[in-house]
Amino acid sequence: MEKNKYKKLAGNTLLFAIANFGTKLISFLLVPLYTYTLTKAEYGIVDLILTTISMLSPIFALSIADAVFRYSMDENEVSSALTNGLLITFLGSLVVLVITPIFSLFKIPFPLLFSNSLVLSLFVGLLQNYARAAGFEKSFAWSGVVSGLVISVANIVFLVRFKMGVKGYMLSTILAYNCVVLYLFLSLKLWKKIDISSISVKKIKKYLQYSIPLIPNAFSWWFTNDANRYFILFFVGASGNGLYAVANKLPSLLNMIYNIFSQAWQMSAVEEFESKDGKFYSSILNWSVYILLVISCTLLAFIKIFMHYFVAPSYYDSWKFVSFLLLAAIFSNISAFLGTIFLAAKETKSILSTTFLGMITNLIFNLILIPIFGVNGAGIGSGLGFMIVSIVRLIIVNKRYVKISIDQDLLIPCISFVLIMIINFIVGSELLKLNIIMNCGIVILTIIMFIVRIYKQFKVNRSHKSKTV
Repeated sequence: MEKNKYKKLAGNTLLFAIANFGTKLISFLLVPLYTYTLTKAEYGIVDLILTTISMLSPIFALSIADAVFRYSMDENEVSSALTNGLLITFLGSLVVLVITPIFSLFKIPFPLLFSNSLVLSLFVGLLQNYARAAGFEKSFAWSGVVSGLVISVANIVFLVRFKMGVKGYMLSTILAYNCVVLYLFLSLKLWKKIDISSISVKKIKKYLQYSIPLIPNAFSWWFTNDANRYFILFFVGASGNGLYAVANKLPSLLNMIYNIFSQAWQMSAVEEFESKDGKFYSSILNWSVYILLVISCTLLAFIKIFMHYFVAPSYYDSWKFVSFLLLAAIFSNISAFLGTIFLAAKETKSILSTTFLGMITNLIFNLILIPIFGVNGAGIGSGLGFMIVSIVRLIIVNKRYVKISIDQDLLIPCISFVLIMIINFIVGSELLKLNIIMNCGIVILTIIMFIVRIYKQFKVNRSHKSKTV
């Protein structure tokens, strides 16, 4: 039984890795294309457009995709959750289309394309959440591959061949969203899954009671994670946003790696919640955070060389902003892990309150630090915001739901290594060779710790197995 928990989590993680490879990883690999075809200001605008869509999506969809995911895991709710979720999403989409002229008042470029992207993102989010929860993991995974292939080809055509800039990027996104929706509609055979008779005010109310508290939570999370772009735009300018967008690609890669696991973990967290198995939760948290720290150390060790070959020369200085953003990403993923436990408990109000606390912290530090440290102030502010959210959520989870033990002997040294590397960047940024030698030494040390840890765990498991026999 114990092995089955980990085996199922590993299997789902592999499937979701395929899905994320098709979207986020390909998006990361396209960064060189973007930096050579878009100016820093244009890339900054593109990043702001995507950020704004992610902010508005839960508002217009009422975060119903989260309710569809959670209730689709209950066998007697699958068709009902999907049907009522589609209805709410359709009504939200109508509102978006009606208010499209308002977007131009806020100086959003290509408002009609923007509203189309927003509408399609609502349906993509809903259908992917349904596929993931209702047992169609392979369809979910392949939807990511479809998205990645379409957006790759479309970007080459619109940005390289026709040199359409921001408009070309938005058209590529719309085309990819359309293909994903069509693929999922056919793959899931949605016409057989939709049950009109299940639509009722009572059920809609139940789903919205779960999802509506997640709207301000999503906004607060967005504010903690993404709103710093607007502060950078105000204090530094659009070019600063372009550098920040490129610098944030490596932390985004870290987030992508974690999100692959997180999508599988959400399912395991729901299925295993009633067992209150603190050992299982603690083991998964400690290992996932440790792996994130090892990856962060590795990325920091080679960031200058990587940026030299990966982006256009005008974007090279973005390496200076990566270190604090990586630290913010680590704490972001810790807080997301703990937030999944609240979702499993259907306790969405606790998610809202803790995320709101992080938002306020991030707002205060952004206002203070960005004028002083420029783009780096955004990374520091985000890191502090997510760190506070992680600490508070851990306290609440341990008090109310399940006891999670932090492996201090493992995590504290690794976090210290990351901090040493950040200090190394700040103090000795001009000593390239010395930086590389020192950082490589830290990476080797963390890998040795990783190997020793696995060996010790293997000995413990073997000893336990022999005693059982």
